[in-house]
Amino acid sequence: MNNTKPWEEGDPESKICILGEAPARTEVRLGRPLVGPSGQLLEQCMHAAGIVRRECYLTNVFETEVKKSKTGDMVTTTEGDILWTKKGGLTELGEKRSNGCVERLAACAANVIVPLGGTALGFLVGDNRIMKWRGSILTAGEKAPKRKVIPTIHPAASLRGNYTWRHFIASDLAKAKKESEYSELRLLERTLLIDPTYEEAISFLEDCKHAKAVAFDIEVINHQVSCISFATSPVMCMSIPFVDDGGKDRWSEQAEEDIWLAIEDVLSNPTIDKIGQNLIFDISFLFMQNSITTKGRICDTMIAHHIIYPDFPKGLDFLCSMHTNEPYYKDDGKLWKKPWADLEAFWLYNCRDSATSFEIWEAIESILTDDDYLKSYQDTIDLFPVLIYMMARGVRVDRDALAKTKERVEEQIKKKEDELEKVAEHSFNPASPKQCQEYFYVTKSIKPYISRSTGRPTTDDKAMSRIYRRHHLPEAKLVQEIRSLKKLHGTYLEVGVDKDDRIRCSYNPRGTVTGRLSSSQTIFGTGMNMQNLHPEFKEFIIADRE
Repeated sequence: MNNTKPWEEGDPESKICILGEAPARTEVRLGRPLVGPSGQLLEQCMHAAGIVRRECYLTNVFETEVKKSKTGDMVTTTEGDILWTKKGGLTELGEKRSNGCVERLAACAANVIVPLGGTALGFLVGDNRIMKWRGSILTAGEKAPKRKVIPTIHPAASLRGNYTWRHFIASDLAKAKKESEYSELRLLERTLLIDPTYEEAISFLEDCKHAKAVAFDIEVINHQVSCISFATSPVMCMSIPFVDDGGKDRWSEQAEEDIWLAIEDVLSNPTIDKIGQNLIFDISFLFMQNSITTKGRICDTMIAHHIIYPDFPKGLDFLCSMHTNEPYYKDDGKLWKKPWADLEAFWLYNCRDSATSFEIWEAIESILTDDDYLKSYQDTIDLFPVLIYMMARGVRVDRDALAKTKERVEEQIKKKEDELEKVAEHSFNPASPKQCQEYFYVTKSIKPYISRSTGRPTTDDKAMSRIYRRHHLPEAKLVQEIRSLKKLHGTYLEVGVDKDDRIRCSYNPRGTVTGRLSSSQTIFGTGMNMQNLHPEFKEFIIADRE
C-alpha cells in the first residue's frame, strides 16, 4: 500500500518494521521512504536476507528532512534547530517531532523493529552505539513497549567506503526475518553456574572429563588466573573463581591444588575437543604460569572465522552478533580492572565467553569442513606448539650492553636536539606533527605536503626527506634523525626484559587481514614485536648454547 508519504510506506500489519532516521531529498521528492541510494542498498540487503520490501512496514523517526553533522554526533532541522545529539539523545524539540513515529509504532503489528543507524536505535532503546548493538535481539523501551528490536547499520554508512558493512546489514536482516515469525523474545536459556562450592566445582570438572568437547576461557588479573570457565554445551557452563572480594584467595591451599589438578585432567585429555576464542592466549598462559599442557583437537572460533571471513572483524562480540542471538555483553568484560566491584557480573561474563564460543563453533564448523578452509585452519593450528614454545622460551639478551647502548643513544639524541635548537628559527618539538607543520609550512613558508591516505598536510618521514632535498633545510634532516633515534630508544632499548634476562612476546597466528603471523608485547608488559627488530638491537641477542 502506497500512501505517498516520505516518512511511511507499507502495511502496518506487516511482521517487520524498518525504522529509518528521516526522509532525504529524494524521498521528499518521490513521496516514499528509503528510495534514494541508501534505500536501494537496503533493498539489495533485504533481498540477500530473503525479505521482500512490500511485505515490510517502513517508517522514519522524523517526518521531515534533517541535517546531520559531519561527525554524526548531531541531527538538526534544516533550519539548524537541534533534534538529537549522540550524548544527550532526543532534545525537547526532537521528542515533539518524533511523536508521530511513536503513534505509528504503537499502531503497527510488527513483531520485529529494525532501526537503521544510531539515531533510530537511540530513539527506541536509549543507547545509540550501533556498532556494538547491531545484530543483538533487544526489547524496545517506552517508545514501542514489548517489541523486539534488531538494530543494524544505516545503509548510507556502507555507501561511504565501508563496503563490507552491507554483509553485516544482510546478516542482521536475516536474523530479523527469523524473529518476525513470533512476537515473544526467545533467547537461548543458558545455565551459567557461578560462585560454586568446592564440591560443586570438582563435580562439574568431573563431568567435563566425560564430555566429547569443552569450551573454556580464562580471565587474568595481576598476572594470575582470576577465574576459569568451562562449558560442556552452549547452555551449560560454570565459572570457577580463584579470588574473592578485594582479590583475596578463594580457596584453601589444598582445595585450590585439587581444583587445578582436576582442570589439568580436563585440558590434558587428548580425547576431549577444546573450544574457545583466541585459544593460543589461554593455552600459552596456562602452560607458562600453571604448567598445564593442553591436548586434544583445537577448535578456535577466532581463527576459523578469520579464515572463512578474512575481511570481517574477529572479536568475540562480532562473532556473537553473526552466529548467535546473544545480545551484546562484552562491555561487562571491563570489570576485569576491578572485578570485585561486581564479582557476579564478572563471573557471568566469563561464563558467557565459553558458552557463546561453544555455540559459535557449532555454527561455523560445518562451513569450515570445506577442504580449502579446513586445510588453512589446520595449518594455522599446527603452529600452536611451536609458537607456544617460542613464547615460553624467549631469547636471551645482553642486559649490560643494552644499558650502555641506551646511554649512548640518549647522548646522541641530546646532541641532535642541541643542533636543531641552534639552526632553527625557533624551538619546536620534532615529535609533534602540529609544531612541525607550523614551523615548516608557516614559519618557513614551504608548500605543505599532503598525505595520500588522509588528504591532510603531513610532516612524516617522506615529507621531511623532500623538504631536505628541495630546500636544503638542516632542520628537516635533524627532525628525521631525532625521530629515528627516539624510536630506537623508546621501542627497542627500553624494552621490558624478564627477570631471567630474556625477552618474550605474544604471537597471534592470524594477526593480520592477510592471515600473517603477528607479535606484540606480552600480557605482562614485557617484550615487543619480535618480527621487526631494529638492526642495532640484534647485536644484544645471545644465542643459547643448549
